[in-house]
Amino acid sequence: MKLASGTVLGLAAVASSPALWDGLVTQELPVDVALTRFLLTAVAVWVGLSVLGYLVGAPTRPAAPAPDTSGPPEPASVDEDRAVSA
Repeated sequence: MKLASGTVLGLAAVASSPALWDGLVTQELPVDVALTRFLLTAVAVWVGLSVLGYLVGAPTRPAAPAPDTSGPPEPASVDEDRAVSA
């Protein structure tokens, strides 16, 4: 998982949205504090998603279906009305 991926930055924005709101909209919090909280949240989300990806692992491909071995194959039918030219 990349630190600058959309998933990490989006989840960090959601998790730190109260601080971003207070810093950028209502200005009750200094902007540098709000952005620092966002960056720390982004690192925490990145670490959490990386650990989760490590625990879950890569998706596996479905196994190929096994060939049907229930009996011998039937011989092909021959059309005697049809002439075969060589």
